[in-house]
Amino acid sequence: MSVQKFVARNNEEWRAERSHSIGASAVGILLGENPWTTPLELADRMRAELAGRFDYTQTLAMMRGHAYEQGVADLFQWTTGHQVIKASGKEYILRRDDIPFMHASPDRTYWIDDSGAKHGKNAEANKGLLECKTTRRPVDPDSLPMSWVFQLQVQMGISGMREGYIAWDVLTSADGFDYCRFDYDPVVFEAAVDVCRDFWERCIVGGQQPEPVNARDVIAMYPRHTEGKTIQADSETAGIVASIREAKAVKKELDEQLDELADRLKVRFEDAEALVDGDGKVLATYKASAPRTTVDSKKLKEEYPEAYAACRKEGAGTRTLIIK
Repeated sequence: MSVQKFVARNNEEWRAERSHSIGASAVGILLGENPWTTPLELADRMRAELAGRFDYTQTLAMMRGHAYEQGVADLFQWTTGHQVIKASGKEYILRRDDIPFMHASPDRTYWIDDSGAKHGKNAEANKGLLECKTTRRPVDPDSLPMSWVFQLQVQMGISGMREGYIAWDVLTSADGFDYCRFDYDPVVFEAAVDVCRDFWERCIVGGQQPEPVNARDVIAMYPRHTEGKTIQADSETAGIVASIREAKAVKKELDEQLDELADRLKVRFEDAEALVDGDGKVLATYKASAPRTTVDSKKLKEEYPEAYAACRKEGAGTRTLIIK
């Protein structure tokens, strides 16, 4: 087994190279630990990138994560005393020759033993991996997101490094920085390899679609229903329907209570804008919205059919779930 390192000249080259394998950050998706992306969406994106179609759109969260990465690395170095290796900030990709369908692209690496007494400061065995995270959500150090943990374990398994840290900074907290150390776990890594191998061979190379895991996937795979087609519900599915009925009944009762209470409160406002307590703290407001201008589409269609036809836009249909 050997590890190859590809150093990219720019982000576009890095993205093009990584499209040829499954990244460590995607393992959490395949193991069901990523709430933002499904295996189906990952497969569609990877196939598109393999065909040369890249979406370079970046969300604000993605840009923040990249911009603040160095700051998290600096906080880690100052807090732990581990020297972060400056050259590790470059965009590069690591692959093992025995599992070429996977790759790692670590955020940073650091020296484990700064004195060099154990392995020599420049030895690969003296390096550890650092994964830098920024988030706006609270993070429990005793229960980190498993997608983060899987990502670090896969990076260690590919790189050959045997220890690493996850460091994170909660942007909404003044004292939100923390970190957690991990040793390499070969059981976790081998499980990830098996899942990635199956996904790569079956879904990327083989072209099969992963099973849908949420409503987004269902709409992507089946945007329209098949007229007259029915399926028979098994006991588990029938139980889901029954649970929805019960939840809807509870919601209806709560909505009725909420409407009644809201009406009683509105009466007390009269023409006031806000309701305050004895200390002047605003408890609620009841304001009129600005006048709204709308287009009378019926009149437009009848009196100006050509303009109506020119401005008419047909959107994609939707599938609506109705419990009978």
